[in-house]
Amino acid sequence: MKFDAIGLGVFTIIGATFAYNLVGLNFLAIMLGGMLTAVGGGILRDVLVIQVPIVFVKEFYISASFIGITVFYLTLYFGGELYSATILGITLTTTLRLIAMKFNWNLPKAKGSLD
Repeated sequence: MKFDAIGLGVFTIIGATFAYNLVGLNFLAIMLGGMLTAVGGGILRDVLVIQVPIVFVKEFYISASFIGITVFYLTLYFGGELYSATILGITLTTTLRLIAMKFNWNLPKAKGSLD
């Protein structure tokens, strides 16, 4: 499970960095690049091992990715180096996911859900 958190952090910021290098300091592009890379990879992994993707249940997964990308963007926006933004984003995303797994943080489910 620790590798899942590390993978989420790394792939979130890899996608965000790719989007930043492609289009510059555009929050929507950075957010989409990072989220699609990290969450899409997680969904693909879970589908290949025949599990319900954890993105579709109540786990704190996409939120950790969102917060990490936001810190990545804000670091660049306020004049930080790409290297420091990358390290901050990966560290924060990974740490949030690890804490969420340890303390069983979950997001609320919608009323009328199947569970």
